[in-house]
Amino acid sequence: MKTLSRSDLVDLSLEITWEKNGIHHSDRYFADQLNCWRDVFPGSPFEKLFDHDIEHPVTFQANPGDLVPDHSNDKILRLPLSRVNSDRLKHSIDVGRFYPQGIISGLTGVFRDTITPFRCIGLSQSIITADLNHPMAGIPFQLTMEVNKHSSKANERGGSCMDWIDIALSGPGMQARSNAKATDFFSQHAFHRKDPRPDADFYKKDRFVHHIDDQARENLAAIYQSLVRPGDSILDLMAGWESHIPETLEPLSLHGIGLNANELANNPALTSYTVQDLNINPELAFKDNIFDHAICSLSVEYLTDPIRIFQEIARVLKPGGAFIVSFSNRWFPEKSIRIWEDLHDFERMGLVTEYFLLSDRYESISTLSLRGYPRPYDDDYFPKLRLSDPIYTVIGHTRHYLQRYYR
Repeated sequence: MKTLSRSDLVDLSLEITWEKNGIHHSDRYFADQLNCWRDVFPGSPFEKLFDHDIEHPVTFQANPGDLVPDHSNDKILRLPLSRVNSDRLKHSIDVGRFYPQGIISGLTGVFRDTITPFRCIGLSQSIITADLNHPMAGIPFQLTMEVNKHSSKANERGGSCMDWIDIALSGPGMQARSNAKATDFFSQHAFHRKDPRPDADFYKKDRFVHHIDDQARENLAAIYQSLVRPGDSILDLMAGWESHIPETLEPLSLHGIGLNANELANNPALTSYTVQDLNINPELAFKDNIFDHAICSLSVEYLTDPIRIFQEIARVLKPGGAFIVSFSNRWFPEKSIRIWEDLHDFERMGLVTEYFLLSDRYESISTLSLRGYPRPYDDDYFPKLRLSDPIYTVIGHTRHYLQRYYR
C-alpha cells in the first residue's frame, strides 16, 4: 500500500459532489503542488491520505458544519435598503443573485473591500433580506481526493500555507437556486449587448484563434469524451474552426451551425455545416429527434433568446439526448449579453441552468466545473496567468415524452 508522507509535494484532484433541488453538481479543483507539511492542518480530510492507499481515490463525507459553517438563521438579515451602497453596482439588486458583502454598510467585521458573497433572498422598496451564509451552508457533500503525482522534498525551508479546501469551496453553491425559487437573472435588459450591430458583421472576420488555453481545451475534450459515444450524431451549435470533439470519438456525423463560413469550412471535425444567425433565426432546419447530442462550446453568452434556442435543440434531439453547454471566463465583451458580465463564474452556471429549467424540455440536469489546473508554460499569458482557463458545463437531457410538445 502506497501512502503519503509529510515531506511530499502532491498534485491532488479534489472533487466536491452534491445535490440540491434535484440537480446534481460536481465541482473539481486541481491542487497543484500541495505541501503535505504546510498545507495539511489538524483535522483536515487530507490527513486520510497518510493512512490510505493513494493509488485509489479517498473519499470524505462532509455533513453540514464539517468543512463549511452550518446554516444559521442569525446570518439572514433584514436591512434597510439604504445600507446598500448601490453606487458600487452597475445595476440594481435582483432577488436570488449574489453580491459582495462589502456593499452593505455597518456589518460587523465586514469592510468596503470584502468580497465574501451574500445572497439577496428578498427585496421590497425599502428592505433587503440578505443571506450571509456560505453558499454551501447546510448542504451535505462528498469530497473525493485523488493523487495524480507526488514527490519528496529534499528539505523544507518554510513558506506560506494554502487552504486548498477553502479555495475549492469558493464558488460552489452559487449555481443553485435559493429555496427552489428561480433566480431573477432576467430583469433590467439582461439580454442587451454593447454592440447592437448584426452578429454576421462582427463574425465575418476570420480569427482562427483558440479561445481557451491548451490545458482547458484538453479538459473540455475530456468532458465530451465522457459523454459522447463513437457513432453518435452531434449538432455543434455556434461552431467555429474547432469543435473540441476528440478525434478518437469518430462520430457518425457532426453538423456545425455558425456565422463564419470560412472557419466552418476549415473545421476538420465537421461533416457538414450551416451558416445561420441564431439570434435572428432561432429555428433549426432539421426534422424532430435526429441528433444524439448537441454541444455549445464557449458561446452561450452571445444568445439573446436562449430559451427559444434551448427548446429548438430539444426538438431535434432524440429522447434522452444530452445538450452539453460549456463556457469559460473569456468572451467578446461587445457581443455578450449584459447580465453575463455582472455574474460570478458559478452564477453563470446558474443562469444556464435556468435556461434548461425555463425551457421546460429537459430533465437530469447537472453542472460540472473544472478549475485550478496549471497553465502551460508555453502559453502566451504565462506567467502573468498561472492557472488554466476554467471550464464550466451545464448538461440537460431531453425528456422521453417530448413528442407531445410538437404535435
